[in-house]
Amino acid sequence: MITDKPNLREGMSLDDFLELSHDQPFELIDGEKIDKMPPGLKHQLVLRKIRRLLEDFAMFDNQLGEVFSENAFIIEARRDWVKGSRTPDISFYVKSRIEGYIADIPRVVPIVPDLIIEIISPTDRYDDIQLRTLFDLDNGAKVIWIIDPESRSAWVYTSDTTRPQRFGEDGVLSAPDILPNFSLELSKVWA
Repeated sequence: MITDKPNLREGMSLDDFLELSHDQPFELIDGEKIDKMPPGLKHQLVLRKIRRLLEDFAMFDNQLGEVFSENAFIIEARRDWVKGSRTPDISFYVKSRIEGYIADIPRVVPIVPDLIIEIISPTDRYDDIQLRTLFDLDNGAKVIWIIDPESRSAWVYTSDTTRPQRFGEDGVLSAPDILPNFSLELSKVWA
């Protein structure tokens, strides 16, 4: 049961967040509740290819960390109080940062992923993508890959640069500080 109508600028209790997101998944960004819409088929196919490549390399071959898709993380203002939340298409956490949380099996992960991958859907608005990207970087994400299946391109944002880097359909994405020796060949994503 929702305790009170939450003032989203201040956040909400973790219990309220979990109850509301069970009914309709959403993100809480800068006091705004943004409903998550179900992805389309093309989005799902691209997500699956990227996740498989990343999982094979990072989890199974090299044990570098954990890969999740459509898994919420929260920004806590204090214990059990959600100040913000996001549900990226794909998240990667470096092993040393996530292993304690996996051992305790939390209801949601209370830390921002090291690498966030977002796949643009036809219904996504540029302003929303920008808002999510800035939220993620401001809260500690190190690298963000924005993948656009329609234009077969990608943009890479990092926490230490002010401008994204654009890659065309044959581009190769990497995050050497997070995933040493891993590269995502965009041509494999479109194949």
